[in-house]
Amino acid sequence: MINLQKEFIDFHDEIKLDDENATLREKRDILLKKLKDNISKDAASYTTFNQGSYSMGTGIIPEDEDYDIDVGIKFNINKDDYSDPLVPKKWVRDALIGHTKSVEIRRSCVTVTYQKDGESVFHVDFAVYAADNADGKLYIAKGKEFSTTENKKWELTDPQGLIATIKGKHSGDDAAQFRRVIRYMKKWRTHQFSSNGNEAPTGISLTVLAYHLFSVTKQYDWATQKNVYDDFSALDNMVKNIKNTFTLSWNSQDEKYYHVIDTALPVEPGNNLFEKMTDKQMESFYQKIVTMSTKLDDVKTKEKKADACSILVNLFGADFPVTVDKSMVGTSESA
Repeated sequence: MINLQKEFIDFHDEIKLDDENATLREKRDILLKKLKDNISKDAASYTTFNQGSYSMGTGIIPEDEDYDIDVGIKFNINKDDYSDPLVPKKWVRDALIGHTKSVEIRRSCVTVTYQKDGESVFHVDFAVYAADNADGKLYIAKGKEFSTTENKKWELTDPQGLIATIKGKHSGDDAAQFRRVIRYMKKWRTHQFSSNGNEAPTGISLTVLAYHLFSVTKQYDWATQKNVYDDFSALDNMVKNIKNTFTLSWNSQDEKYYHVIDTALPVEPGNNLFEKMTDKQMESFYQKIVTMSTKLDDVKTKEKKADACSILVNLFGADFPVTVDKSMVGTSESA
């Protein structure tokens, strides 16, 4: 088939969120300074760390321009001394309130939102943890500000272990291809799914699928004595592996079979990353993966880059470049 590596690299450069994005760093650092300066004297000491796709180097530029960064705050407290996990979350909220119009305690974090013309353009999520526990493990504070007692709790977690696990899977240029393929899948998700509810697979679920199912795809060029990477084939292989991960499950309420998927987080608590999706939503995910696999097979049959790229635009959106074949330049078909 035709070589599309340049097109995929150009596509990646267009969608990637730079790991050293200056705006993200600036907003994060301003808020961390405000937290340090304003936090209550009653609050425990703490340390911070970056988490999420920013820390893993797998972020993409959001289509809705609502940029975000995730920051972990590890308080030196024992969860057993704080039966109400909202207490440390309020330490954070109260220290940051007034910095923007919106500082909100959400279920899994404290969110600071920056707005422009009434629309969110940037937000920072502060996840709050208890780090000094008898079992030596980390627990995240869960619960909204006015949640009932049963909806407020400490949950076992290991965000830094997850970052190390994902980043340690591959190294060097192999890791770069790994990150690129994750970004391709995230862009596909953004283009193919509604952003409402749990209809779409989460970014971390796609990342963990890649952790399990991605294989480095490259060939050694003896002439240049360098490895030549093939992102298209790496993506195609992973999509087919994802498709084969689904199994059929009988839904007695609907009296029909659905394709479902179960993939565990590779660190504690090891939960199923698709547990919040309904059988119908998982079936929709499966059908979209099947369609993607079929379209990637179709790309292999094309002899002109323009034809191949048009299929990929359908999968990923207008950020994927359409290359006009040199043989077509100047002809009526290139007009």
